[in-house]
Amino acid sequence: MNESDFNNGLLEFLAGSPTPFHAVKQLKQLLTAEGFEQLAEHSSWSLKPGGRYFVVRNGSSIVAIRTGSVHPVDEGLRLIGTHTDSPCLKIKPAPEIRRQGFLQLGVEIYGGVLLSPWFDRDLSLAGKVTCRMENKEINSVLIDFRRPVATVPSLAIHLNRDVHKNRTINPQKEVVLLVSSGDGDRRSFRQLLLDQIQHEHANIPVAEVLDYEISCYDVQPPAVIGLNDDFIAASRLDNLLSCYAACRSIIDASGDTPAVMVCNDHEEVGSLSASGAQGPFLRSTLERLCGTGETMDRAMDSSVVAFR
Repeated sequence: MNESDFNNGLLEFLAGSPTPFHAVKQLKQLLTAEGFEQLAEHSSWSLKPGGRYFVVRNGSSIVAIRTGSVHPVDEGLRLIGTHTDSPCLKIKPAPEIRRQGFLQLGVEIYGGVLLSPWFDRDLSLAGKVTCRMENKEINSVLIDFRRPVATVPSLAIHLNRDVHKNRTINPQKEVVLLVSSGDGDRRSFRQLLLDQIQHEHANIPVAEVLDYEISCYDVQPPAVIGLNDDFIAASRLDNLLSCYAACRSIIDASGDTPAVMVCNDHEEVGSLSASGAQGPFLRSTLERLCGTGETMDRAMDSSVVAFR
């Protein structure tokens, strides 16, 4: 793959990955198109030499495997790790704020967010929604409003003359999404999500929204910029650039030496979750590839690991 093709693919990947769930969905599509087979954690695995596989946890973390032509004990693994999450604003569990005739949504700070860049931006919403279906089953769907539906307005300069002097931002009071005006729309946020699901997934019989993990994102698309096209400007470059590069690397690997790619969620908040980098996801997958105990230790001793 040449530089132009890589950059074009990266821009498309960035534009389609407003949340970790959407990033993993795209990684799955890239891997599937190259002959990787999806495995289920609850099923028995039969990994074959030269095989290409991937497994997903929580819809937001993914491990891809190339078994190679030799056992990991003999050659070790070539493992690359990265994360799918980025600093952002997430919608609170009970977000509705109605005052002065406006509907606003409260947000929580996820990861090490720079707050200033979120003001006066055209923001959209995307993420995973857990629902009860009409047949009483519980499933999750991904949504993406794909258009500006919110903003965090700045206070006009003549109402805050000291804005440039030792400014501090109170995230609970100042970083609040403005989504509509007027008192006519009395829908709850869950009802707004249900309406969006019916708009995006008309064939899915959703009866009720139970919970959600919804993030804000700037709708300005990623772009190559600079007089000589020297730079890529985009949200979530940390760490989706590494996710895309890792995915292309395992796709383009020779296939002789066993190789593993892991893209974990929750790096920004501590990594100890079931799908986080310090959680059990990677190790449980490696044990199914390499074996346990001494076999695992020998494989790891000969392995090369790169994390970003």
